[in-house]
Amino acid sequence: MCTKNQETIQQNNLKSRDYYFDNAKFILAMLVVLGHAYRPLIDENEIIKAIYLSIYTFHMPLFILISGYFAKNYSKEGQNKKLINSVLIPYIIFEILYSLYDHWVYQTDSVTFTILEPYWIMWFLFSLFLWRLILPYIVHLRYSLVIAVLLSVGIGYIDEADGFLSLSRTIAFFPFFLLGFYLKRHHIERLFTSRKRIIGYTGLLLFFLMMYGLEFHSSIDLDLRRWLYFEFPYEDIGHPEWYAGGIRIALILLALVASFFLLSIIPQRKTFFSKMGSRSIYVYLIHGFFIKFYDAMDLDDKFSGLAFYLLVTVFAILLTVLLSSQWIQRMFQPMIQPNIQWIYHHTKHNKWNKATY
Repeated sequence: MCTKNQETIQQNNLKSRDYYFDNAKFILAMLVVLGHAYRPLIDENEIIKAIYLSIYTFHMPLFILISGYFAKNYSKEGQNKKLINSVLIPYIIFEILYSLYDHWVYQTDSVTFTILEPYWIMWFLFSLFLWRLILPYIVHLRYSLVIAVLLSVGIGYIDEADGFLSLSRTIAFFPFFLLGFYLKRHHIERLFTSRKRIIGYTGLLLFFLMMYGLEFHSSIDLDLRRWLYFEFPYEDIGHPEWYAGGIRIALILLALVASFFLLSIIPQRKTFFSKMGSRSIYVYLIHGFFIKFYDAMDLDDKFSGLAFYLLVTVFAILLTVLLSSQWIQRMFQPMIQPNIQWIYHHTKHNKWNKATY
């Protein structure tokens, strides 16, 4: 539960927050939930699959880019403690919880704990932890962004790169994080024009039509879904050719273009979902329990049709709103934003005692 002081701090922080990015994070969190809710349905309906592929082209790249944008204070005092509190500890807690939940909901023979091989959605937190750790060393390299892109392309040629340490995704998605770090506020503000907003709406529509065409009316066999995960070696996707890296470069560029379209239509002002956007990490970490339960029920085998697809869509939107509420924050804050300063004070006190004696 939040204390009064914690609530006051949160309210003061919210006053100084950038509502634009809070709005963006809420929309992206909703797309994450929607994408996972649509996953069991993509083989049933072409429109659903095209929406799914469109979402997966840019939603995580943009989330990662925004994470990089807010990593500029990496050198400030106390950032390592903050990284442990806000990323590593929640990762360990939810990695264990999801392992237990997976055993319960799917009735597996045993519980499998995979701390070093992130479970499903937990890869993002693990990769975020690694990105923040290596950032101080990478940014001092010349042509660091070019190096990051080359590594992203190159990791796909390594067959051994898999889920261990989230290695493939950590390296493959790193260019987005680094690009976000290098972005300045004035770069973002260039999107704030009526003309760019029109381009954004039009671009997103054309982008959806392009993804639909590539998936269902193209002679090129790509298996776009597996490509967009940035998780598998090229050979596992069925493209061991030397030029497979070019496909990844194209997908990186597509993700950036689609991100530009979405960012250009995000409201700059405070909206009814701005506060909810500031709690996007709660949506990300908790929604998986609902999605896995929904998946285990095999509802897609029992229902279909437009009414069911609309129901799933409404469910995803309402779930996003629920999980980004202050009520959920109060309930889960000890696990997602733990206050463990006492550990550091205790450690410091022990060091002082040892030094004294």
